Amino acid sequence: MRYLLPLAFCAAFLVCCGLVGRHEVKVRVVDESGASVAGAKSSIYFVNARNDVRRDGLTDKNGLSSASGSGTNSFGFIITKEGHYQARVEGLSKDRDHDVKVVLPRILNPIPLYAQHGGSATAIAFPVQNEWVGFDLEVADWVAPHGKGKTADFLLRFKNEFKGWRNGLEDDIDAHIAATKESALLLKEEWTMEKFKIKAGRWEGVMELSFPGEGEGLFEEKRFLAYCPLKLPHLAPEEGYVPTRSFVVNGNFSPGREDIGLFLRTRVRRDKQGKMISANYAKVIGDFRVSTPGPGGFSLAYYFNPTPNDRNLEFDTDKNLFPKEKPGTNVYDP
Repeated sequence: MRYLLPLAFCAAFLVCCGLVGRHEVKVRVVDESGASVAGAKSSIYFVNARNDVRRDGLTDKNGLSSASGSGTNSFGFIITKEGHYQARVEGLSKDRDHDVKVVLPRILNPIPLYAQHGGSATAIAFPVQNEWVGFDLEVADWVAPHGKGKTADFLLRFKNEFKGWRNGLEDDIDAHIAATKESALLLKEEWTMEKFKIKAGRWEGVMELSFPGEGEGLFEEKRFLAYCPLKLPHLAPEEGYVPTRSFVVNGNFSPGREDIGLFLRTRVRRDKQGKMISANYAKVIGDFRVSTPGPGGFSLAYYFNPTPNDRNLEFDTDKNLFPKEKPGTNVYDP
């Protein structure tokens, strides 16, 4: 341990003296249409053991900004411009040059939407297994008779299987059962084998997604801006929706992919000739998150536009249509 301080001091000294290899970070900034963004504020930083080095500047007429420096940890940058959503990139390797292209989407037309984030605050258990159940995005609940929902935006069918005990419990399961029974008795809680299986078991499951109407479905968006508050395009696409998808979960929980976004088209109505005359749109940040133990459940970070035929999903973060007291509605990204 006595060598850590001298080593840190030497590293910082070498950086300050320019003796550690210098590298260039070049940033190319465009808007969502691909046009160069000139005059954006650029803050490129080089993270060091003691003091970070920051180079501030503006992007030129071609949307370019660059800086050179050294770092003992990593590089990163923040790009901002009035009328645009910012870009923040961290954790770039300190051992090489970087030429990074980022999209700085324009702030166009933020509107009120139903918005909730994913995770435990919005997780909901499946009311039945091996049966299709409708979910209402406007209510964030199952449709009747299983919940307060009125319109099925999509359908889910779930089944799971208990596969034995978690690693480390198999050889002494009786002792674990006895210990949890004793704990439940002290806490004056009911103990059941089903509850114990949920906590101590290994599970697998399958969740199927479908849509009730022709033309409804899911679209996986390839452009996902993880570094930006507005991670998906402003508008839902007009075509390309698929009607089904399956989620196979080999374990107790699937957090879903975090580097993708989805669009949903729901509530499609058609005229007598079969032409689509109305539809609603939603976007999903990340993916469906599925829990398999016991009854199973899922959660979803989504934004739903209740206005028919309005594909705009740019959210005004001050105007969530869900009531403030609803858990999971403290959504800060547009």
